[in-house]
Amino acid sequence: MYHRVLTKEEVARYPVQPGMYVLDSVFAQQMSFVRSNFTVLSLQELLDLWQRGEWSAHARYCVITFDDGWLDNYRHAYPVLKQLRMPATIFLPTDYVGRNEWFWPDQLAVLCKVVADRKERQEPLAAVEGVLSGFLGEDVSRLVEVSVRQKQLGDEIIERCKHWPIERIRELVQALAAELRVTLPLDRVIVNWDEVREMSRGGVSFGSHSCTHRIMTTITLDEVSEELVRSRQVLFDQGVNFVPVYCYPNGNSDASIEDLVKANGYEAAVSVRMGFEGSCPENRYAIRRVGIHNDISDTIPLFSFRLFGPQPSSV
Repeated sequence: MYHRVLTKEEVARYPVQPGMYVLDSVFAQQMSFVRSNFTVLSLQELLDLWQRGEWSAHARYCVITFDDGWLDNYRHAYPVLKQLRMPATIFLPTDYVGRNEWFWPDQLAVLCKVVADRKERQEPLAAVEGVLSGFLGEDVSRLVEVSVRQKQLGDEIIERCKHWPIERIRELVQALAAELRVTLPLDRVIVNWDEVREMSRGGVSFGSHSCTHRIMTTITLDEVSEELVRSRQVLFDQGVNFVPVYCYPNGNSDASIEDLVKANGYEAAVSVRMGFEGSCPENRYAIRRVGIHNDISDTIPLFSFRLFGPQPSSV
């Protein structure tokens, strides 16, 4: 499971959470290693193996997935995959494709970086802390002090917001931007449909990552159904290489949501639970994956240990 593939210059330009990216040079080395050590399947080929019961106990299978449809997947990951002739699947939040709107965690990360920079310059932040306190329901002065010192302010606030309705999160983003007098970035960071179709012709398949990228456990089941139906239809209408697999935003799901995914014609769904799957997955609507990001796998020995080392069975 990957998210972003970035150059060093891109990492330096905007704040990005450590668990969200690998460097482009690291990704190229990892794909070469995977190609040499695994039978790389498309996600559809994996579904077909399970369906036909043709799983080989002597093979070492690997499926490569990306969440969110970042533009850097097209710019930096796709050329590597194409050169090595390796299939992959990208899960798209269809409302964001081709638009300039950023996901709210990335907007908050930018704003928190501004707060941290001003804190280091010892600029007054009482009004900003007042905005945060109003939304978080506590005195945040110590939170800001400690988090800025540990360079974790964005991570801390993002994790707290993940349990909120999207409307409240947007209110916080707008209130912080207004108080800081910061214009949120608008450069496009998600692929457009032309790029999706080009990758479709080059061996990349696409699954649904909802329409709005809202966390499924924070919305009603009727809204979940709408996300499932509409995102699937958009992918069909765009004529892309569609694979009937759903990817839960942030990995959040429950039994009711999984039942809806199945009822709406998806053959499987992927989670963010760490682990392997074998010939008979424990739950085809919560498939486990191995998350890969730069801070834990930036060398081949570390990457190898991540893939071959001890794996928790129920995390």
